Amino acid sequence: MSETCPTRLDYDTEKYWRGSSEQQLIIARCNECEHWIHPPRSCCPACWSDNIGHQQASGRATLYSFTIQPGKPSQPPLIMGWAELEEQERLIIVGPLLNASPDTVRIGTKLQLQWFQYKNTFVPAFNQEPEA
Repeated sequence: MSETCPTRLDYDTEKYWRGSSEQQLIIARCNECEHWIHPPRSCCPACWSDNIGHQQASGRATLYSFTIQPGKPSQPPLIMGWAELEEQERLIIVGPLLNASPDTVRIGTKLQLQWFQYKNTFVPAFNQEPEA
């Protein structure tokens, strides 16, 4: 599993990265107060319980913030988004915005989870939902 994980793999992050490898967004969630916890950790920041479970999130989000990293001469810029999942206020997943350009990216835009292959696993990425 460590060869397929782009970052540290430990007891708290294992279920998140196993889910990612299967293209499932598995987020830690407190079994006591139902607070979603990301990044994953061993106790709930809302109630301090160590009774932590895991649940699949919807992948629907709103763009909370973003950065634009200039591309190389033959590549477009990379736009990294902070996606606030609909399950809970300030439940943020960071990932690239796949179909955004610096001219069209806007905070508050609705996003949908996609998966981006990085080395031997998948990482969360987001597409902007088309405007109605």
